[in-house]
Amino acid sequence: MLSSVIIFNLVLHTCLSELDMLHPSRPCTKAKSKNGYNTFLERHVREDIPTDLKKENWKMFINKIGTWNRTIQSFFPFSEKNNVTAVCSSGGKMYKDNLCISKKIFSFITVNIDSKKKIVKSVKRQKQHVILACDKFKTKCLPDHFQANTKKYKPNNNKPDCSKVKIRSINDEEVFSWL
Repeated sequence: MLSSVIIFNLVLHTCLSELDMLHPSRPCTKAKSKNGYNTFLERHVREDIPTDLKKENWKMFINKIGTWNRTIQSFFPFSEKNNVTAVCSSGGKMYKDNLCISKKIFSFITVNIDSKKKIVKSVKRQKQHVILACDKFKTKCLPDHFQANTKKYKPNNNKPDCSKVKIRSINDEEVFSWL
């Protein structure tokens, strides 16, 4: 009887801890969307982004990619793709929930737009630690969301690297081996 109660509590705890997939309690849990990493790259790490800060060039770019519905957009140089992706492993520290914060400072461009008028209000280069939502895609922990770091937080060296977070999965055989 006692073993049944223990097994029930284990199963219940596992199910409840994975219920909130929009805001998991740790990085590297199973991704809600299997295209999340590709969408992240399309939105933030592209080969075709302008390298200057001229509003006209950014207006043409936003027209090209059709993202006038996003009022604030941030873009990394394509050469930083591997470093950005590494934030979800050895290049980042645990921040909170499924978020990791980069160990290094990144340089990226942030574009503010007026969605209704379809104008670029500002384009600025930023240098700071970045915060990314990190989820598990097949066997890799990869970014799928850019979180603004408006308060310029820095990584806490007392927290584990995102790569040190255990990716745990319990299959039916492990949970129900007593049946």
